[in-house]
Amino acid sequence: MPRHLGYDRRDAEKLEARRIAAVARLRRGESTSSVARSLGVRIQSVQRWARCYRMHGEKGLRRLPKSGPHPKLRREKLARLPGLLARGPMAHGFDTPVWTSERIALLIWRRFRVRYSRDHAHRLLQQLGWRWHEHTWLPPKNGKAPRT
Repeated sequence: MPRHLGYDRRDAEKLEARRIAAVARLRRGESTSSVARSLGVRIQSVQRWARCYRMHGEKGLRRLPKSGPHPKLRREKLARLPGLLARGPMAHGFDTPVWTSERIALLIWRRFRVRYSRDHAHRLLQQLGWRWHEHTWLPPKNGKAPRT
């Protein structure tokens, strides 16, 4: 069983450094099994890293850019959203001073022309540090949103 290495599984920089170090040790003549055992990974992983190095050089060991689709709402626009929400729902033409997920999704559509579902608006607000309380959204307690 591989041992815990003291960092998150998806820390791309450290994983890249681990792959480069493993290949350097292989080039110095260490066995695949001893490299794998000392790094707490499977032998097949070390063999795969060595194969990538043979085929593509050090470029084959580099981390890849994040996969998946780009977010619909760019970071700059997402950063503007808490300021818009702080003005309150009535400033944006709603009848009552209550932010709901539906209203926030509608505000995002009106301002940024990006359509989100009510559920995704809910996730966005949580990501920004807002909290749900008695049928409305409240801003973060400290006034600062977590980094996205």
